[in-house]
Amino acid sequence: MPSSNSLSGLMKWLAKDPWRGCFLDVLDRHIGKVLDEQDIPDFDELGGLIDLHWAMTLWGCAFEDFLTKHVDGAGNIVDDYLKRRGWKESAGNKAYMAGLKDSVMSLYEVSDIQPDRSFLARDLVRGGEPVRISERSATKTLKPWDRVAMRIVDVRGKNIIGGGLLPFELEPSE
Repeated sequence: MPSSNSLSGLMKWLAKDPWRGCFLDVLDRHIGKVLDEQDIPDFDELGGLIDLHWAMTLWGCAFEDFLTKHVDGAGNIVDDYLKRRGWKESAGNKAYMAGLKDSVMSLYEVSDIQPDRSFLARDLVRGGEPVRISERSATKTLKPWDRVAMRIVDVRGKNIIGGGLLPFELEPSE
């Protein structure tokens, strides 16, 4: 399983051109409207409104979304990073990055929770059969029929969740 620092090299790579500006555009599309409506001048102050944990979760969702994007004239940041710095990464980290690159954020309904092991996730947007997600920590807080926005990441044939998991109440998720 990926650790909390699995993407640290890729996050540092984000500071390079053209990635930084392109990421800031994605971050703005994710949370810019809320910052404007709440008269918050920049992302760094969002934690004061919604708690730092949730602000960083939103940043992580925007970052993971950016990892799936193709930038004109530059390609994809994951491909670029792995081509130039992949030799510094473990096989597991490279597989996780590649899986994130091909992942999609969606809204899922949770069922069949096996504590400390896994749960089923049914895609409420794209449909299809529920898929088994290997996950330890989320199984301690999720309940059957919870609805969450998340990315399912295929890492060497095993489905795990990405770093951003956003809970949804029943009514707004309908």
